[in-house]
Formats: sequence, C-alpha cells, structure tokens
Amino acid sequence: MGTITTNSTSVNNRELTSKDFQRVRHIIHEYAGIFINEGKEALVQSRLMKRMRVLGIHSFSDYLDLIEKERPGGEFLSFADVLTTNKTSFFRENKHFDYIRSVIFPTMNGRAAKWWSAGCSSGEEPITMGILLHEAQEVVNAGRVKILATDLSRKVLSIAKDGVYSDYKVTDVPPAILAKYFRKTPDGAFIVAPVIKNMITYGRLNLTEPWPMKGDFQLIMCRNVMIYFNRKTQEDIIRKFHALLEPGGHLFLGHSESMNASALGFENVAPAVYRKK
Repeated sequence: MGTITTNSTSVNNRELTSKDFQRVRHIIHEYAGIFINEGKEALVQSRLMKRMRVLGIHSFSDYLDLIEKERPGGEFLSFADVLTTNKTSFFRENKHFDYIRSVIFPTMNGRAAKWWSAGCSSGEEPITMGILLHEAQEVVNAGRVKILATDLSRKVLSIAKDGVYSDYKVTDVPPAILAKYFRKTPDGAFIVAPVIKNMITYGRLNLTEPWPMKGDFQLIMCRNVMIYFNRKTQEDIIRKFHALLEPGGHLFLGHSESMNASALGFENVAPAVYRKK
C-alpha cells in the first residue's frame, strides 16, 4: 500500500480538530459499539499519530479517509487496534478467582470444562483460568478443558498466542505458580507452559457482530469491557451471553460494571458475579 503525503503541517505539530474527533467517535462506534467520551481528544490524537507516522500521513482527515476506504480490513484494523484499551494482569480482581475455587469447583465433580474469556487482551486472563483449572484436577477433567479467548485487537491476540511475558508482567503471579507454569528465558522473559497454552483457543471477535461459537459454557468472563458500550449494547451482549451459558452458569463482569440482573435472566451472587437462573 502506498503512503499518502500532503502539504499539511507536520504530524508532530498537527492537532486533532473537533470535526476529526467526532468522525473518529462515529467510526469506532459504528464498527465496534465503543463509545469514546468527550475529553479524550488528546488520547485519540496520540494513538492515531503512531499510525500516521508509520504511513507518512500528515493530516488526520487524510488518515480517516484512508481507513474508511479500507474498512473492514487493511489499515482500518490497525485503527481499531490503537483505539482499543487493553489493560490487564495475571490474577486480576483475584476475588473472582477465589469465588471460582470456593463455589464453582466444588460443583464440577470431574466434569469437562468449557469457559470463555471475552475480551482476553494479551492473554493474562485465560492463562489464569487455565492455571486454576489445572490446579483443580481433583474436581475437573483436565483432559477435557476448553478455554475460548477472544478480543477485538489483532495486536494483543498476537501477544497472547505467543505466550511470552516480560518480568514485570508476572509480578502478580505467586512464586510457586510462576515456577510451575512458566519457563524463564535467558533474556529474562517468561514463557507459558504448553500444558496451559494447549487449553486455550484464541480468536478475533467483535462483540457487536454475529458470534460463531455455540454453548453451553459453564463460565464467561467479560470484565472491564462493558464500560465501553452504551446501555442497550450492554444488554444485547449480556442476553447473548445468557443464551450461551448452561443453566446455573456464571458470568463475571468488572467491578466497575453492573447490570439489571433479574431482568436479564441472572441473579447476582457475589460482587460482579452473576449466575444464570
């Protein structure tokens, strides 16, 4: 793909206009249902500049013309990647994993496990799920564990599939677990053990588009994703989660997220934890 150049001011000095910002908001919402709040102009500007420098484009309007021309592929996917926030860590919001250990595992009774990390980012969440399942082999059929992990961003999915993390990324992993399930490389990085990687299937998914997967999942984690959608989109997605969960299955949201559990066929059983009625 050729680069686009203009006689506009250098991208280093170019500011995102109000018109450009509103155009960005419209495009990403139309594509992924994501709402970018007012006041995020500086954030959007800095992230888009990264792509514009790579392409040699000096005008935000020219860049937006390009991504609209190339949607839904090409540079449009890179545009979606840089606007997607992907903050995560191993054992994040650990009380959720305590709930799994104390409430869900005692009901497994040697069953196969089918779980989904929806919004898996760079893989820390599904890897944590895999470690929990492997540590619970007395109640889970370890030979029949399937973890689906999906995200909108190609960039973070590439990191997740590689399963290689810097030393600061594993600071929240208990030392015994780190030694058991990660291998340290000569350059100080940590590689996830095959026994965990082999449990996980990664795939790109836009939650606002049709879903190819089928139920019945016992557990779905979609944490700190709903905050980017309006109420209607949130409820549409939660209804689809409900349809894919087995009776009594669990949905985990982020602690800053909430829903009208009863109206959507769930009961709230712990902070940000919901069980299908």
